[in-house]
Amino acid sequence: MLLGDRTPNAPHSTSAMSTSAGAPKQQQQHQLPSYLTESLIQRSLEHDLQRPVTIDRFTAGPATAAGDNYLSDVFWIRVEYDGGASEKRLLAKCMPDIGDRGATLDVLDAFRKESETFQHLLPEFTRLVGGGEQFGAKCYYATTEPVRTIVFEDLKALGFRMCDRTKGGLDYDHMTLVMRKIARFHAASMLYAKQSAEHQRRLASRYAYGLHNPQEQPEDSRILQALQKGLEKFISVAGGWPELEGGVLRQLEGLLPMFKERIAGCVKPRQPGARYEVLNHGDLWSNNMMFRYGPDDKTVEEIIFVDYQISNYGSPGLDLVYTLYNCPHRDVRIARRAELLQEYHRVLADALRKNGYDSVPTMDDVREEFTRNEFFGLVCAITFLPIMTMERTKDLDLSFDAFFKEGHGEILRDRQYNGAVFRQAVVPILHDLHARGYVR
Repeated sequence: MLLGDRTPNAPHSTSAMSTSAGAPKQQQQHQLPSYLTESLIQRSLEHDLQRPVTIDRFTAGPATAAGDNYLSDVFWIRVEYDGGASEKRLLAKCMPDIGDRGATLDVLDAFRKESETFQHLLPEFTRLVGGGEQFGAKCYYATTEPVRTIVFEDLKALGFRMCDRTKGGLDYDHMTLVMRKIARFHAASMLYAKQSAEHQRRLASRYAYGLHNPQEQPEDSRILQALQKGLEKFISVAGGWPELEGGVLRQLEGLLPMFKERIAGCVKPRQPGARYEVLNHGDLWSNNMMFRYGPDDKTVEEIIFVDYQISNYGSPGLDLVYTLYNCPHRDVRIARRAELLQEYHRVLADALRKNGYDSVPTMDDVREEFTRNEFFGLVCAITFLPIMTMERTKDLDLSFDAFFKEGHGEILRDRQYNGAVFRQAVVPILHDLHARGYVR
């Protein structure tokens, strides 16, 4: 989930263990957490292969940079088993119940959602949409003991990698692949819901909310509190930007008293009058996408999504707005938005028609759902974009809990909101939204 950052090429410090006869188990270079054990890896393989497995040795290390501000601890694993005859590369996503992030995971129901999505929904979506479309990594195992953990195949071993979020956003070629993938994912969820009333009820009940749990009051939400502080910081910093129209700041100041409540309202997935409903990924920013490239290592050919912790069922506008405000480079974000929405609709309609779906959404339906949710675009621009564009640093603690510490959180916001990439990106967004009446 966002409020976090994964580094595309995190250092691979390792821990090595051996079960060879007479060889003591050892840990080298990096001390692994106590819950990342040989037993966990063995259970993962046995659950997938449906037979007993003997682990010969494994190496593991952090797949994310130390101190990254992220809800989960992610580790890469290389394991040899069955007498060295077989080897696999895995990724373990661990969600310890500690501090603010443990409480946040509970409120968001993140582990249950993500494990259910990977184990049950995504394989079904692949079958429904056809063509071998993969919406996520293969899931080997999920458990809550001793901590919440999901074990996946390692997509990096298959040639996928993340883009560098600090470069200012994705170009048009990358964004075209992103929109096509979202379209097929949305189409698959519509086909799934159409199969039976039970399927539709399952999506509506088990994915009833995303970023904000409606059972929690806005003033009690740690996430909404952080976003409120983001607006306050933006107003403070942007007051010194001569290129930002004064009317924008005055309108933003008017949002302060009820900003948390406005966010809680705008992220409700089930919206009266929605033209069509889908399962939203919920957190489609560039670090939750991995890309595979052609032989020249430059031509992007394939995309796959990761991190389904805040998926929700409702208006597709939530995914479309979140993605198109947070992901594109500033040269693409506004100038080519219409083309990207058209490409989304083309692929969505094609996937639905091929599978005999009645009442295929029109392009007008897509536009309606996007514009209905554009206040969320304002929220993204002011509160998420500075996190996403923050330059990498080694001198600050970027852990999730540190983000909510009063003094340290303010230091982080200073760095984020004064970033040059963020400033270049956000000003044209706000001018566009203000001109169309969304900054109010």
